[in-house]
Amino acid sequence: MATTTLEIITPRDLYFRGEVESLTVTTVEGSEGYLPGHVWCNKLLKEDGIATFTEVGTDTPKRIRLKGGYVEIREVFTVFTEDVTEEE
Repeated sequence: MATTTLEIITPRDLYFRGEVESLTVTTVEGSEGYLPGHVWCNKLLKEDGIATFTEVGTDTPKRIRLKGGYVEIREVFTVFTEDVTEEE
């Protein structure tokens, strides 16, 4: 399966940087999924949304809560958000 780099950035730090197979986020328009090679786009994130991604080498998707921001889909997937909370 193809992979791409995902970066999740908050005002305080780089929360995550790694290779992923997919990314799903909650935008203001609803849930959207992205795979490597997706057409370039920028989307606003819901103020209290979810991001789910599958890191290369793992079978279990990671799920985190995002506090607003936006996602930029290019060769690298970049999520800019105010805060990240790990889901239990």
